[in-house]
Amino acid sequence: MAWDLVILSLIMIDPVYYSLDFSETALWLLIAMAVITIANALIMWRKLIRVTRKVNSDDEAALPDSGYPAASVIIYSRADGENLTTLLPQILNQDYPAPFEVIVVNDKIDDYTEGVISELELQYSNLYMTFTPDNTRNLSRRKLSLTLGIKAARYNAIIHTQGNCRVNSPLWLRSMMRHFIDGKSVVIGYATNMGPNDTEDCDKNKRRRAFDDVWQSVRYLSAAIKNKAHRGDACNLAYSRDLFFAVKGYSNTLNLTYGDDDLFVNEISTADNTATELSHNGRVDIAHYSPAIHHATERARRDFTAGMLPREPFIIMALSSWLWWVGAAAGIAAAVTGLPSLIPAVTAFAIACIFTIIYIKLWRKCSIALGYRKLRFTIPILAMLRPLRTAIHQLTGRRWHNAHFTNTIH
Repeated sequence: MAWDLVILSLIMIDPVYYSLDFSETALWLLIAMAVITIANALIMWRKLIRVTRKVNSDDEAALPDSGYPAASVIIYSRADGENLTTLLPQILNQDYPAPFEVIVVNDKIDDYTEGVISELELQYSNLYMTFTPDNTRNLSRRKLSLTLGIKAARYNAIIHTQGNCRVNSPLWLRSMMRHFIDGKSVVIGYATNMGPNDTEDCDKNKRRRAFDDVWQSVRYLSAAIKNKAHRGDACNLAYSRDLFFAVKGYSNTLNLTYGDDDLFVNEISTADNTATELSHNGRVDIAHYSPAIHHATERARRDFTAGMLPREPFIIMALSSWLWWVGAAAGIAAAVTGLPSLIPAVTAFAIACIFTIIYIKLWRKCSIALGYRKLRFTIPILAMLRPLRTAIHQLTGRRWHNAHFTNTIH
């Protein structure tokens, strides 16, 4: 009986609504939508799959038992005493079959941080602390701090992290340093800003921040995997001391406050000397006390230095966002010009659904691999809104313009 009603309903529908005799313009718009959608799918498929597969392959790769270089871990700290009580034991107790030292460069002297390190120095002979002069002017204090740490290092293999990070695996140092065994002198590691343990359930913007973090990560990591590295992450970055001094450190960007992990990496990285480490053992987490503030300031500085980096990764990723809009416009136009037939509208809707489902699945796999939230139906919306939010960030970021420069140019 039910099937009889369905058949009767279809018979009663005016055939014009499901007629294949619609305008040629609608047909060409559907073809255009399909081509645009396939192009967008290929752009993101290649990048998302590349990063996801690299995480999986690094997880499966066996760690050598020997051959590791002696290493110097340099921790940039700015009043991070509370977190250092957790971070330092995690690093000092690493399962590493070669000598290593830990140097904390304290950029903001406070009694609590100094007390934490002094107490741990009694237990660990390979822990050291140095200070950035408090009266430093006309220089990037961050770059000066890192330079002091590198100069104080006894070993050639240098690995950077920060005082607000957490190292969750005793094999972190092995995972990063194993690439030096293969003759690499730059290793781009990964740091997760908002992992699965994020507890800000009341924060309505946490999904947007997670999407932005994965978006930027996919952009620079996929390029690095293709031997076109143009940036790293200061929380998990390694390179040789000799290479640092060979290019005279940060001399080419002394007028900039930042750039130590993107402009500098772009300067020293080549296809032959750089490796990417994305395993879970080689990852660190960033323990932000104010994720929203950090996200805003971090994006402002990344947007600023982006203009000095290779444009290809940025253009390709931006193109993906714009293709969402162009594809949607072609689909809507096909539906309108195809009236009264509903076939173009149904076809456009089917193309959009298939692409969206594939996109969400690929994005979710990559997000999970990188340790971020399992976003679902907000992904297409956030992808389409990305150009608009980028424009807003660039406008509002102008208020931080002077903060990107040292006083040497004022």
